[in-house]
Amino acid sequence: MQTLLLEEMTWPEIRDALAAGFQTVIIPAGSIEQHGYHLAVCTDAVLGTRAAMELANRLEMTLVAPVIRPGLSAHHMAMPGTLTLRPETFRMLVEDYVTCYAQHGFKTIILLGSHGGNIEPLEQIAQALDQSISGVQVITAPEVPDVETLHAIETYFDLPHGTNGGHADDRETSEMLATAPQHVRIDLLTRGYTEPLTQEARARFFRHGVTALTAIGPVGNPEHADARRGEQYLALTADALAALVKSKLNEKR
Repeated sequence: MQTLLLEEMTWPEIRDALAAGFQTVIIPAGSIEQHGYHLAVCTDAVLGTRAAMELANRLEMTLVAPVIRPGLSAHHMAMPGTLTLRPETFRMLVEDYVTCYAQHGFKTIILLGSHGGNIEPLEQIAQALDQSISGVQVITAPEVPDVETLHAIETYFDLPHGTNGGHADDRETSEMLATAPQHVRIDLLTRGYTEPLTQEARARFFRHGVTALTAIGPVGNPEHADARRGEQYLALTADALAALVKSKLNEKR
């Protein structure tokens, strides 16, 4: 296998991979949305593909689908360049991806959400498809950490609380420095919202948009982002995702 990326393979190569047992596919679902002054709007799409590749390398006989680039990003629409899909459009797009891969012979399909607004809808879509497509398992693997995990990550790296808020923060910026440094404006790293991510703060974020927390976009502080720490973030996330996927698949057996 020269690549695990389906979009870089020819159709006979994909046919042969399926015949050889590569019957699991990861579909990353990212976004095109603002990521502060310093990260390009493709960030969640880029990191979604990177996370899917890292996960595929930890699983057996697994390929990676082309990333779904626009997602559900209404809460970032105050800033130019953000794209958001209607929920029904997003659902139909994911459904079409899954049904195509199921038709081609993939037996396990993993929906990897690399944007927070996609996580809950992907879970609902996966549950429905898992029940409706015979002989195919559809599960989710959320790449975006919850608040408790963000705090644990800060403790692990001895970072101040508020450094990782989940959006254009130290984690995402460090991962982009490790993955696609050409998309990081290193001279524009700027602290965003770093107060506690309480339930009330998260509710304001999703109800009124990111500008209810910060006028510039980041939720967290990227000012000390580091590519080496980015590689560590990526490895820790992939290890956790691999454990989650294996656990979910074992439950289904």
